[in-house]
Amino acid sequence: MNNTAEFLNSLNVSERDYKLIQKAVRILERNESKSANVPWGNKRCILPSAERFQGIWNWDTAFHALGVSRIDAEFAMEHMEAFCEFQLEDGMFPDVVFCNGETVDTFTKPPVMAWACEEVYKRSKDKEFLKRMYERLAKNVVFWESKRMLGEMFHYDALPEKGVKNMHHVGCESGWDNSVRWDNAPDKLWAVDLNCFMIMTYRSLDFMAKELNIENPDYSEKADRLAKAVEKTLWNEELNCYTDRNYETNAFSSVLSPASFMPLYTGIASKEHAQAAESVAKEKFGYGMPTVSYDNPEYSTDYWRGPTWLNVAYFAAKGLKNYGFEKTAGRIKETILGWVENDGDKIHENYNSETGEGLCAEYFSWSSVFVTEFILNLGDCKTDKNS
Repeated sequence: MNNTAEFLNSLNVSERDYKLIQKAVRILERNESKSANVPWGNKRCILPSAERFQGIWNWDTAFHALGVSRIDAEFAMEHMEAFCEFQLEDGMFPDVVFCNGETVDTFTKPPVMAWACEEVYKRSKDKEFLKRMYERLAKNVVFWESKRMLGEMFHYDALPEKGVKNMHHVGCESGWDNSVRWDNAPDKLWAVDLNCFMIMTYRSLDFMAKELNIENPDYSEKADRLAKAVEKTLWNEELNCYTDRNYETNAFSSVLSPASFMPLYTGIASKEHAQAAESVAKEKFGYGMPTVSYDNPEYSTDYWRGPTWLNVAYFAAKGLKNYGFEKTAGRIKETILGWVENDGDKIHENYNSETGEGLCAEYFSWSSVFVTEFILNLGDCKTDKNS
């Protein structure tokens, strides 16, 4: 990446945090695609893990571009456009494009590309890039509205494969793979995080349209309507937090996860609901922010069924900070960064949310991105270790 030294020299952080960001940058550089004999040619891209994941994934691309744009905005734009060139005719972005040319396109991934694109543009100021991406992202919204919307809200799903719907793909489309969230009727849930990501998408497209002086197709109004629907429909009074909800039976999911705090990240939660959610965060998630609450009977160290993933933990912690719960957000940040600090030259794909042991891929790109985001976006949290 260009400008690495300039970026590191510009940091005004503690010695520990500087070393953590330096390690994160090294891992991103380590995972850069080195071969031109790949479907995206000689365009620069970041692999999730050069050793274990040979391809460019959908929401990984958005997260990688977010991180790389702090250092080299040209690289970030190149990466996003390289992936988005594989968009399907109906507007769907595929799940993954492998280095060997194979593509998985029977399901997609959470819609975070527009949000990341907005951030990349703010750092690059390249309106031609924004114009090209806007056209693709507006088409992608049509896909979500036509294929993944029921009533006022959105659900994860999967396209039929050889005439048989593969329910496993619903979890994969969410990005949460084998999460406890998907143990029951996964294709019939209005998902908290998905609807919040769509709010973010509408807001980002509204921003882009205004930047480009394009007639705005009511993106802001759509964001507001969806925000009201989430607040009204996905607040679970029994659990005092937001949870997924079955749109056929109207039954709430009993699963509490970091997704339960996404309405705080998007700023759509009422003050009362945010206060209640913060209590749940402390009581049920401690400061490790596992992918399912510690008291869930299905909690384990199996991939998305308990370990801490830095991307979803970041959204939860930042949401708590946004509502003024700095001590709780700060404790989450310090707990996770402490695990990363003890991880040698590695930043793992996920971490044991009880012991802090690194799990799965050893040099993982989006974990590296979110180490930096934790430091630079939650760095001023006032922590009280006795709280």
